[in-house]
Amino acid sequence: MLFNSFPFLFVYLPLVLVGFYALRAQRPRLLFLVAASYVFYAYVEWWFALLMVASTAISYAGGLLVGSANVSRPRLALWATSLGLLGLLAYFKYAAFLAGYSSDLVAVVTGRGFPSLEELAHGVVLPIGISFYTFEGISYVVDVHRRTIPAERDPLRYAFFISFFPHLVAGPIVRYAKLRPQLATLQRFDVDDFRAGLLLFSLGLAKKVLVADSIALYVDPLLSNPGELGFFTAWAAILGFSFQIYFDFSGYSDMALGLARMFGIQLPWNFDRPYRAASPIEFWRRWHVTLSTWLRDYVYIPLGGNRRGEVRRDANLLTTMGLGGLWHGASLTFVVWGLYHGLLLVATRRLERFAPALARPVRVGITFLLVTVGWVFFRMATAGDTVDVFAAMAGLNGGGDVPGHLLLRVGLAALIVFSLPEEWRWPLTRFGSVRTATIGALAGVAILSIYASDAFIYFQF
Repeated sequence: MLFNSFPFLFVYLPLVLVGFYALRAQRPRLLFLVAASYVFYAYVEWWFALLMVASTAISYAGGLLVGSANVSRPRLALWATSLGLLGLLAYFKYAAFLAGYSSDLVAVVTGRGFPSLEELAHGVVLPIGISFYTFEGISYVVDVHRRTIPAERDPLRYAFFISFFPHLVAGPIVRYAKLRPQLATLQRFDVDDFRAGLLLFSLGLAKKVLVADSIALYVDPLLSNPGELGFFTAWAAILGFSFQIYFDFSGYSDMALGLARMFGIQLPWNFDRPYRAASPIEFWRRWHVTLSTWLRDYVYIPLGGNRRGEVRRDANLLTTMGLGGLWHGASLTFVVWGLYHGLLLVATRRLERFAPALARPVRVGITFLLVTVGWVFFRMATAGDTVDVFAAMAGLNGGGDVPGHLLLRVGLAALIVFSLPEEWRWPLTRFGSVRTATIGALAGVAILSIYASDAFIYFQF
């Protein structure tokens, strides 16, 4: 079920809010929200809910084992739990990817492919959100092993952590240490906080429908025929995609934070105007923050971080970012995108001592250009399409037309990004009637435009 859909806005959400606040005790509320979240997740495919039950059971049981004083080898329990969770993710997300390349390797060695393997994997459906709740389960058992948090013995609270529908399908990636204290007390209805959550949700909806989707109307047709792009159309399309994906994903994150706030729950923020970053390092401190901190805490630091010299640090950065790229999708283009950003981080670390002291606006412009170029790997599905886009951006296909309508939308999106703070920073509880009415009007226009709205980009991850 999409946040930007009529069934969600006019049926599901009102019923869940009324049912939640009609209950006067914490455990019935938690049980109600867990049941509602499973209904939300099963809306597309009923068996998605069964998969989430399995993933939740593995990480919950694993946490109990890892945190038990009676288990002689808690590290073994940690590895078994993590491999169980990653096994589910690997089967549903990477089976076709691995089968395809395995078949190609067999064909190179033997002269014959492995069609039965490809046919078996081809029918595997990717459940939405599996990457997000898998990472949440892994972070939980690792934190229990590190004694950062105690093992949760209440299966209801733990099921709430995994299934809570605002962050279920596209994040933010939540740590249990952030959510656990909020589940111990009854969330009372606070008018100001509820209104702030509704305003934040409305802003996210407007960002998605009115900005991201309006840009997509021009970007998607251009990038569907990369061989026909000229210099101007290629650069306009990639600039457009830079702002499309930002407003699409940050809009979802605002909606998630706003929805959770309506239920009295605070989720971690995920964006802080990343295109204002003055270096690739700063970019990853601002873009998809819950993923980048997850990769830092559970991959980069365990690999050794920067504690074992520059060469080892660089290898750790490349490994971490390569895995981060693979997390986004089962494709070599995503791996290349991750490694590209890994190289940017390595180069930044290596050159920061020798680079001239450039003014911050110049460094912001260079960083934005490098990030925009990287989006080509992220957006294009095949190596051939990627080469076609880069060839067009290099001017090898001629100038082409200047897509004025697209550039106008890109300019308006850039104005928002570079002139306003991130929406979660706005003092929404202090907004008066004029600003509240303005946001309401934007939300109204967005709701009327939902017929032309698309699914969120990060739903595929």
